Amino acid sequence: MFYDSENGLGYNHSCINCHNDSYYRYNFTDVDDFICVFHDEDDISTSIFKVSVYVMYITVFVTALVGNGLVCTVVQTTARMKTVTNYFIVNLAVGDILMTLFCVPFSFVPTLLLRYWPFGAFMCKAVNFSQAVSVLVSAYTMLAISIDRYIIIMHPLKPRLSKTAAKLVVFAVWSGALVTAAPIPIVSKLQRPSLWHQTCEVDICGEVWSSTEQSRQYTYALLVLQFVLPLSALVCTYTRIAHTVWGGRPPGEAQDARDSRIQHSKRKMVKMMLTVVTVFIMSWLPLNIFIVLWTVHENDDEWASWPGMPYVWFACHWLAMSHSCYNPMIYCYMNIRYRQGFQEIFSALLCLKKKDSTRPCQRSSVCEGIPMSELMGVNGTGTANRRGIHVCRCQTSKSTAVSNGSKSITCTFCTPKPASRSSAASLTPPVRAASVRSQFF
Repeated sequence: MFYDSENGLGYNHSCINCHNDSYYRYNFTDVDDFICVFHDEDDISTSIFKVSVYVMYITVFVTALVGNGLVCTVVQTTARMKTVTNYFIVNLAVGDILMTLFCVPFSFVPTLLLRYWPFGAFMCKAVNFSQAVSVLVSAYTMLAISIDRYIIIMHPLKPRLSKTAAKLVVFAVWSGALVTAAPIPIVSKLQRPSLWHQTCEVDICGEVWSSTEQSRQYTYALLVLQFVLPLSALVCTYTRIAHTVWGGRPPGEAQDARDSRIQHSKRKMVKMMLTVVTVFIMSWLPLNIFIVLWTVHENDDEWASWPGMPYVWFACHWLAMSHSCYNPMIYCYMNIRYRQGFQEIFSALLCLKKKDSTRPCQRSSVCEGIPMSELMGVNGTGTANRRGIHVCRCQTSKSTAVSNGSKSITCTFCTPKPASRSSAASLTPPVRAASVRSQFF
């Protein structure tokens, strides 16, 4: 986590501030020559650079909102997805959504477009605080997920975390994030650090600490809490889990065919979580290295005035912000339940134009291998509903082909046929239990 006082990102000492000061110092030779606009030829913001930054940040913004929104929707609308781990994943998605809303637009807009903070003193405090909380919530939630996975796999005979306990963990995550970020709104204030800001009467949003030592200590504390501590926990727990899953059977588990299938699903889960850890490291490590170097060299004007420094800052910052859109991609690619949930949402959107009086009749993939005679009855008009299997009784039906690129999706809409209680009971035969594999994929 970092806090940029120049652009409202919440970094203790702005990594752009020194460069902007040098621009203001050398671009104008006399106070009378000051103009309150920037020229592309005089600073780093060339047209190519601006367009690149726009595209990169807008892509992250849209992808993160859509992806994390889909994750929340899938979990909330699918009964079998309402597990403790998925509740944590939803909390992680909420943290990523907040980070996208507060960090992305309030980072590059004041820094690249305006070069000052136009939102006022209250928003300065609120945005800096919200940015810190959202990033800390994401980090602490990943820590909670790793511990939950560790307990489930390494201690399979112990009772699993209840949903009530999971809610308490989520409450603790948010409370910890709020407490950790509490000093930020206190020290966040508007400043006019350069002659350009004073002449043009514009401000920047920055942190004003009583001493440099306090600022440095808080920076290091945030570095540990947001990056070092979660990373250490992720590496330790998932390393032990991977060693146990691939090296032998988990303690207390038998070795029959059913447990072999469970073991296979656990290996898939471990691969997904290891991918999450790798992406976390690649996304946040460059920015945290940059923060440490900047804190060490904050009084070195020659180091801070290197012309390529703003480019490095934007690259590190964008990479960290892009982390908010990677997790939904990982879930979609490596978890079949999330992938099916995403597909169902998109299919529903394609068929959304139909009237409310009709409803789609779709057969879940778990129907495969179950004879339709068992589902529909002898005359094919029965109704079954088990483990997501939905076959509807139709009075009238209509099939509509919806084109989706190179594929074609057929949506069958049915108008329910009224039936008496006795006839409904007679037409509904027992349904064969779905395969046990559906519980682990």
